[in-house]
Amino acid sequence: MKTSGFSVLMTLVVLVAGLFFGSPFAALLRSFVATDGLAQLLDRQVLVVVATSLITALLATGLAAVVGIVLGYHFTFRKQVGSRWLKTFFSLPLVLPPSAAGYMLLLAFGRYGLIGAPLYQAFSLQIMFTMTALVLAQFFVITPLMMQAASSAFQQVPESLVKASHSLGADEYTTFVKVLLPLSRPVLVAGVITAFARAIGEFGATMMVAGRLKTIPIMIYSKAMGGDAGVADGLSLLLVLLSFLVLLLVNLLGESRR
Repeated sequence: MKTSGFSVLMTLVVLVAGLFFGSPFAALLRSFVATDGLAQLLDRQVLVVVATSLITALLATGLAAVVGIVLGYHFTFRKQVGSRWLKTFFSLPLVLPPSAAGYMLLLAFGRYGLIGAPLYQAFSLQIMFTMTALVLAQFFVITPLMMQAASSAFQQVPESLVKASHSLGADEYTTFVKVLLPLSRPVLVAGVITAFARAIGEFGATMMVAGRLKTIPIMIYSKAMGGDAGVADGLSLLLVLLSFLVLLLVNLLGESRR
């Protein structure tokens, strides 16, 4: 078949795009080898930061999974007046600049904040600049992702199966546990995995509330700006590999549903 000009143009765009998107990864790998980034990853300070990121991301993801599934269920099966507006409100963190999200959390949960001040005055409880603040920031950012994944999952369940469950005498809870959750499991699991990756990679919101604590993205920024390329290279490559595995798992789950 004769090659058309359009086909050549499309191939050229793909090649140029591949070069553009591939060059940062190639540059990171080259720098990682040159600075012995693997050895830097084994430093105790770096390991503490990695552990902090994993623990906070896991806690935030667990909370977001529960709340996101409940919200997704509510907006799928309990549509009321104003539901569209309310769903849009819960989705706001998806499009908010992360630094603005972190600042809002400071205003709400800081020592002099709307919620933080009463908690501090009554119980001497300080939330900001603690591990709890990191979890709250990640939770705030990733819950909308989980809500949308849950809503999409529940919408794919045939309505006839839900009605059949009710007609057989199953109540709302039983239908939710025995019908909706099993049939939605692949999409929900993919949502949880994606939310976890988003939590561990969150920078802007956590930067605002972290204080002296550091997560992987915060340490990458501080080390890169401070000229310590080895640590920045190692942690960046770690996040790249994690992100690759997340996308691979999500794609495999998507293929398993076909």
